[in-house]
Amino acid sequence: VTKMLAVVVILFAVLWMPYRTLVVVNSFLKDAYLDNWFVLFCRLCIYMNSAINPIIYNAMSQKFRAAFHKLCHCGPQRSEKPPTYSVALTYSVIKETSNGESPDHYTTELDDIRGAAEELLPERKRLSFK
Repeated sequence: VTKMLAVVVILFAVLWMPYRTLVVVNSFLKDAYLDNWFVLFCRLCIYMNSAINPIIYNAMSQKFRAAFHKLCHCGPQRSEKPPTYSVALTYSVIKETSNGESPDHYTTELDDIRGAAEELLPERKRLSFK
């Protein structure tokens, strides 16, 4: 990144130098120097400064190239598969204990699973929870 910044700054200074020199020289001259070819050269340097920046970024930055390819949808198309997600399925069971309360008071998630399995699955596809 530092090298790329240095190149951009140096090219900016070099390409704007003819125009800035023309402006400074013309501020001291009695009759302004306005040769058509030199003014055209100055404008061309200024336009080149703007046009060369993306080329420098492309040549010196891999991140810029990747973002540009993604933006323009150009380059080799990869068959990117969406990431697969897995969900951990856990069951917790509350163990019935005899602490003086009625055993009918406690229910377990296992009983809920058995009840749902009986309602949803046919007899031959049911799993036994023992």
